[in-house]
Amino acid sequence: MKKKIVSLIPVLLLLFAGMFWMVACEEEEVYPRTRLFMPVLNEELSAEQNNILVNMARMKEAVSYKLEISRDTFKTIDYTVTVDTNYVVINKDLVGEELLWFTFYQVRATAYADDPAYNSKVSDLGSVRTQKFPSNMGAPTTFDVLDNQARVFWTPAGAAITRVKVFAIGDVRLTTPLLTFEVTPEEQAEGEKYLKGLTASTSYNIALYSNETLRGWEVYTTKPPLVSGDNVINLSGIESTTILADTLADVPAGAVILLEGGRSYTTGGYKFDKSLTIMSGYSFVPALPHIDCTSNFNISGGVRVDSIVFKNLSFSGAYDSRYVFNPSESTPFDVGKIHFEGCRISNLRGVARFRGPAPGMIQKFSMNNCVVDSIRDYAVVCTDTDNGVAVGDILLTNSTFSRCRYFLISRMQSNSVVIDHCTLSEVPAKDQIMFRWRGSAGNADITNGLTISNTIWGHAWDEANSGTYAFKAHNGGVSLAATTISVVNVYTTSLFLFAAGNELAGIPVGNYAGTGADLWVSPYGGMDFHFKDSAFPGKNDSGDPRWKP
Repeated sequence: MKKKIVSLIPVLLLLFAGMFWMVACEEEEVYPRTRLFMPVLNEELSAEQNNILVNMARMKEAVSYKLEISRDTFKTIDYTVTVDTNYVVINKDLVGEELLWFTFYQVRATAYADDPAYNSKVSDLGSVRTQKFPSNMGAPTTFDVLDNQARVFWTPAGAAITRVKVFAIGDVRLTTPLLTFEVTPEEQAEGEKYLKGLTASTSYNIALYSNETLRGWEVYTTKPPLVSGDNVINLSGIESTTILADTLADVPAGAVILLEGGRSYTTGGYKFDKSLTIMSGYSFVPALPHIDCTSNFNISGGVRVDSIVFKNLSFSGAYDSRYVFNPSESTPFDVGKIHFEGCRISNLRGVARFRGPAPGMIQKFSMNNCVVDSIRDYAVVCTDTDNGVAVGDILLTNSTFSRCRYFLISRMQSNSVVIDHCTLSEVPAKDQIMFRWRGSAGNADITNGLTISNTIWGHAWDEANSGTYAFKAHNGGVSLAATTISVVNVYTTSLFLFAAGNELAGIPVGNYAGTGADLWVSPYGGMDFHFKDSAFPGKNDSGDPRWKP
């Protein structure tokens, strides 16, 4: 048995050798070579100051990498570089110039093999924004930029800011200033400089310098012009209080005069003899331009004026003697319309008082979106001479009137009076008259009627704090005797009270059961007519819309 086992060993050895020879003779399988994988990031692109950090996953087969850098998603390429490492800092040393600060860049990469046929496809690595230039300059807000001016401001620290330069928005490296402004010691201490001479609807790079050293810059975009045309006279930025008075006589008919918010202007007693619009321009402060009514406006006799418009202005003066208008002409005049839009009028003897002796005509007097308070004896509109000036149509809309001794006064016939979506509080004064049409028969009515709609009316102005509030609706006798009264959706408060025998037909008395103090937040002196009573049924469809919830 032992001899048989030994004799098998050579046989097995031959068998294994044959198998090994067969395997060894098999052909080795060769795989085709392919492109390198597209580069990927180990971590997101990042920036340090104005340098970009690119950290790609290492590829042992890659001999180098091509990086392309763009600012417009590769419509154009700013820089193309080849590097031999997967971690790259894109900076001046790499691309030959400083990258722009606070700018979005896009980066893409290609991995290079030892044979270009096997380079990777292009890989989009994403976008990153370089950091903002370290600066003590403030970023502009909406009130720091007008249509043709800008406010530049900074925190006084380090070397003094000596000049401000304005560059085109495309001059990203700040090489060619369009304007240069020197900074005075006073401005250095205040840390602000006002720039003039800019163009509306234009973006600029505005930069601060300490001598020739750049201290920072911001992008400013000027606002579009409020109005445009050859007839626009912009008085913004002029510090003289008399500039309006000095300008009015010289401007052409149809001119639009822009005033700066927060500044006060005198009228010089100007007599309108042409159509004009005087309105608020843009402003560095959230305030209306102010018309000082120490000298009131007038209207020249013997002229025809199509239109006088005031827009987004405030008016005030001496309570016992001043007006916005107070003409008294011996020659007739004719005005197409006088309109107040978005105005704040207060502390006057009257708003618009028209006297004779000559007859005259204001075809239309209107106010919209205005707030009027503290008006003494001569009312919002007063025609104060028999057979003198008449006002045809009076239209008061979306406005608030408070503390007016009288409301409307006329010695002449009017065509129509419409009061719509108004808030009236402490109008008129106790024992005084609301609609004082006081002419003789034929001059004591409103031909096409008095309409009061969508309006809230509080109690009368009790100046003496007597605790009583009765007032007269009209002048009695023939006053409004032939006038049609139309009342729609009108509310009055619980203390609202007509004097006995002097009511206005159709006005509901006390159909709101609470007082003005119950209805409004702060009506007596606070001028806040937002609704305190959230259950008030007219809160959404009556009163001046500015107070709606």
